[in-house]
Amino acid sequence: MYDENRRITPSVAKNIIIFVGDGMGIASLSTGRIFKGQRAGRSGEEEQLSFDNFPNTGMSKTYNTDRQVPDSAGTATAMFSGIKTKYGVLGVDFTITETNLEAAKVPSFMDWAQAEGKRTGIVTTTRVTHATPAACYAHTINRNYECGAKIPVQMKNRIKDIARQMMEDAPGKNLNVVLGGGRNHFGASMPSHLKPEYQFQGAMEKTCIRTDGRNLVEEWKKRWNGTNAAYAWKTSDLRAVELDKVEHLLGLFNDDHLSYDSVRDRSPDGEPSLSEMTEAAIKVLQRPDSPGFALMVEGGRIDHAHHQNHAHLALAEVVELDKAVETALNMVDLDETLIIVTADHSHAMTFNGYPDRGNDILGFGNRPNATPYETITYANGPGFLQHRWNASLLTEESTDWATWVKLNQLNRSEVTYRHLSAFPLPDETHGGEDVAV
Repeated sequence: MYDENRRITPSVAKNIIIFVGDGMGIASLSTGRIFKGQRAGRSGEEEQLSFDNFPNTGMSKTYNTDRQVPDSAGTATAMFSGIKTKYGVLGVDFTITETNLEAAKVPSFMDWAQAEGKRTGIVTTTRVTHATPAACYAHTINRNYECGAKIPVQMKNRIKDIARQMMEDAPGKNLNVVLGGGRNHFGASMPSHLKPEYQFQGAMEKTCIRTDGRNLVEEWKKRWNGTNAAYAWKTSDLRAVELDKVEHLLGLFNDDHLSYDSVRDRSPDGEPSLSEMTEAAIKVLQRPDSPGFALMVEGGRIDHAHHQNHAHLALAEVVELDKAVETALNMVDLDETLIIVTADHSHAMTFNGYPDRGNDILGFGNRPNATPYETITYANGPGFLQHRWNASLLTEESTDWATWVKLNQLNRSEVTYRHLSAFPLPDETHGGEDVAV
């Protein structure tokens, strides 16, 4: 804060909200900003994201201790605990020890907040056991140990899965709000009404089913029996909760990750948006008699869309994160609330070419007399193969046996469309450059 003489006066935030756009590198910010404006019928380049004018902006290095280009587990541990660690590791510092998991555990800002008596919560569009949210409460040598079925048999007696850590150990078991996806990992699966074409592929879509017969959601309900607690598995459930009265709120709105915002079921029986979950969380956490709250909000599907070269889906997720930040800004007292918006890493996406101002950001970056190419392209990923000729695309009338499929022969409006990548991989990789804070 500044007084009238412009001298810095000490202040401590009562409330903290950290927004993480998973995979939201600089290129995603720039293209997402333009996409937001164009979706509203404007040119796009002059658009503002809700956090563009925050008073302080910096850059963050993202490397893991063993990788130049990081993963979300190591970066989330660094963000939430202040400790850089190895690729794929959650909540542990293996520079201390390679053999003793207990000794290597590091506390997160959720531990610190709860020690101060603050209310705490996490909101995410991924499974709540996924790397970024899990770094708020879990400690494990492998981020994939989200449920017991993923843990090797010889290690099951020594390592607790991430879902159990949330339900059984501090700080996870003390969280006032948990909203996201991942019912499978808690033994609480429900029938899916998602259209087959919206069931996307890729390494990030691989969930696991509990094999120990436990339903951790039912156990959670029993633990908080007699207190003001609520569980929600669809949008109408969330809207029925008395948010200003409930002390503990658990919402799991999909067996796996939540659906992309572009295709999610918006009916009462469907899934809430990130902004609606953010609003609900703040209403539960923000109480007049409380020492404050700490909240982590993740737009996690930005990352997953990029991994499959679905640039159109990724940019829509950036816009939804922007809306969630705007929701928070309208709900809290900024004189006592610190809001941080950042990313854990970027992606191998590039924003290139010389398109005219106002050109469709999902369109073409043409140069005069050059073959049309996309403004948004990827260094690698599955989009490579979608742009190559194969037997299903060839017809008897086709006389063009060139290596690449012409862009006008692809249905670029399809939700499954992938932007071109230069190197074929089943999943596109992260990028290693600094991200904005």
